Amino acid sequence: MQTGTPANDFDARLSRVEGTVEQLSQRMASLETRMDQGFREINARMDAGLRDLHTRIYWLIGIQFTTLVALGTLILVKL
Repeated sequence: MQTGTPANDFDARLSRVEGTVEQLSQRMASLETRMDQGFREINARMDAGLRDLHTRIYWLIGIQFTTLVALGTLILVKL
């Protein structure tokens, strides 16, 4: 079994390596796109969760303040 000349073998190997590098580049670009989309989704969910948390905290503070005002009023009326 005889192989081609060293120059032809080198060119064939180099072409294979270039093809492999191109495939890896495409896969990495695809992975980067998917990761960016995933991070955007996570950020959107975190923002929604923080808005919900802030709303609940404001309601809790409002209820506590209203309760304190009502108790203070009852105590002052009893005196």
